[in-house]
Amino acid sequence: MRESGARGHLPVRQLVDNIGPALLRLVQEGTGSGGPLTDIAIHAPGAPAQLGPGCVVLGVGVTTEAELRELTAAMSEAGAEVLAVKAPVPPSADDRPAIIEVNQGASWMHVATTVREQLLEYARTRVRSAGSGAELFALANAVYEAVGAPVTIEDRFSALVAWSEGQDRTDSERIESILGRAVHQRTLAEQRERQEFERLHASTEPVYMEATGADQLARVAIAVRAGSDVLGYIWAAVTGPLDEAATARLREFAPVVALQLVGLRTETSYARRQRGELAAAVLGGAADPVEASRLQLGSGPVCVLAAAPRLAGRTGSDASGSDALDAAGLRRFADTLEYFLAAVHPRSALVAGTGVVYVLAGWPPEHATALESAAVLARDFLARTPLAGDYVVAVGGPAESMGRIADVRAQADAALRALRHPAVRGPAVRTVEDMALAVLLLHLADATESLGLPDACGALHRLRQEEGQDGPLAATLAAYLAAAGATDTAAEALHIHPNTMRYRLRRIREVSGLDFTDADAMLLVHLQLRVRELRTGAYQGSG
Repeated sequence: MRESGARGHLPVRQLVDNIGPALLRLVQEGTGSGGPLTDIAIHAPGAPAQLGPGCVVLGVGVTTEAELRELTAAMSEAGAEVLAVKAPVPPSADDRPAIIEVNQGASWMHVATTVREQLLEYARTRVRSAGSGAELFALANAVYEAVGAPVTIEDRFSALVAWSEGQDRTDSERIESILGRAVHQRTLAEQRERQEFERLHASTEPVYMEATGADQLARVAIAVRAGSDVLGYIWAAVTGPLDEAATARLREFAPVVALQLVGLRTETSYARRQRGELAAAVLGGAADPVEASRLQLGSGPVCVLAAAPRLAGRTGSDASGSDALDAAGLRRFADTLEYFLAAVHPRSALVAGTGVVYVLAGWPPEHATALESAAVLARDFLARTPLAGDYVVAVGGPAESMGRIADVRAQADAALRALRHPAVRGPAVRTVEDMALAVLLLHLADATESLGLPDACGALHRLRQEEGQDGPLAATLAAYLAAAGATDTAAEALHIHPNTMRYRLRRIREVSGLDFTDADAMLLVHLQLRVRELRTGAYQGSG
């Protein structure tokens, strides 16, 4: 694996060098993308782990060449690129993963703990070196010493801004939050169900939260405020309620943390604004290539992600307006996304536009699935944020050069507009390819409006003259076209007998004069029906 110059990467060689040859030795560099290492996965016989990009895979029990080949094949499919196995390492024909040889006498538990500590420490160092509030880490350690429990400091949207030492004494949920730089969506949903945030907002005192599982620790938390505004939270992982003295000390730290959170906003705003302005220039196609290189997106393909709230309450063919957007909510979404990207995809830049948040996501030159990887990145983020239910993300690209980014941005904008349309259903993250039909239909609706063309002409117009806008024959024709001419399928969708379906089709020919063998006539009717569905909010297309 090559060492990357992108921000936030912990190269596998540096990981091995930091831990030392007494425990680890790098025996194969690997030819993977060199993405950031963010977690460990323990792959044991009979209990395979869930693999993914960024994982250091511990190959427990892998001793034969066949076992090694099977595991590296699974890793390649999942995008995992670093494997650790006990000495002696079996031969491998796959040169993609980096392979680390583990001292034969070392316990896997010690290896797992040591590697995880390195990942946590690197994440902490990276945040400090970026100037993003080193004092908050010192404060977190001070709270840890004062209350005798490892703590995290989170903003009000559950993105992590600092954490203390002693995290080896916590549980898997806490470790997952630290490595992901945000509390997982699953955990947030459970916290909301238990009304933990309501309890925190209603009290100025630390609140005790019972453990939710046999392998979980309890929590004590306090809301951090500036006046009546909640800025974030201090969370301590505990084995039981704090005593009176520790509770008082945690209470005393809350206003001090509040001052640092306010200062953090001010401290980073100038640097973020400069980077955002440069990224905006790249998006608009107006950036000098030398200047653009300061974004550190690399020399490979770049995808553009465009995110915005859904417009569930809007109707009409043009769902691109931003008058109803919550600007403060969008800013919070952008902040949380920026934290996430800094941890898991440093080769990126964020722009908070008017009503839309854009991300430029760079990938290594040899990365063949940049578009899908960018979509996976977006889905992973939405799974970690409480805002997931309100936002959608359109993914465009990849742009093979800086000069193509403006074009890709325009495509992402068109896909986002379609994705936000109230009549369009489907997943929250879609690529430009996924949204191609909806984009074309919206543009067709725009064209018919601008030219003053009628909603229906020819056969469809005659059909509506006979039975009105939404008669059974028009519904039958729409179902028939949606079923690609399969009569039985259309009848099933309408809950009518196939013979009734055939009778209605004959009536459509008689009333409208529609020739079912004329491809152009059928296309025109189909497009008119689809455009009307978009305008009335009844569109059921997959894209």
